[in-house]
Amino acid sequence: MQQGKMFFYIGSVMALVQGGYTRRIPAGKEVKAASYGILLVIPSFFLMAFATNTLLMYTALTLFSFASATVVPCLTTLVSMYGGEDEKGTIMGIFRSLGALSRAVGPVIASTVYWCFGAHVCYTIGAVVLLLPFIQLRRQTKHATE
Repeated sequence: MQQGKMFFYIGSVMALVQGGYTRRIPAGKEVKAASYGILLVIPSFFLMAFATNTLLMYTALTLFSFASATVVPCLTTLVSMYGGEDEKGTIMGIFRSLGALSRAVGPVIASTVYWCFGAHVCYTIGAVVLLLPFIQLRRQTKHATE
């Protein structure tokens, strides 16, 4: 029952954020919004790793949900800007396929780390690894503006 409430909460926050905030992000601000979103996931993972009560866990889930509802649409928008008109379908297909692959493989890796080393190690590694997409997004932005 607690997991059901948790997923209901995550879904509700994501729906509110996407409907109330993400859709209003002005064109050209997607990189900034995605960057902030990625940065929000990092403390959410640390909070999840070390949450000692329900309030801390739901704070972490709020940050995580807000970030997820912001990052994915912004990255989709950014990826859609790459390539010519005849390449957009291929590029978007690859992007969506990589997302599906990561949603399939990610939980297997994360659950293995979780069961072998515990929640603290699992979520801490996840938080540190999330620096990589943030750095890559910033690099891509610098190259695009040069």
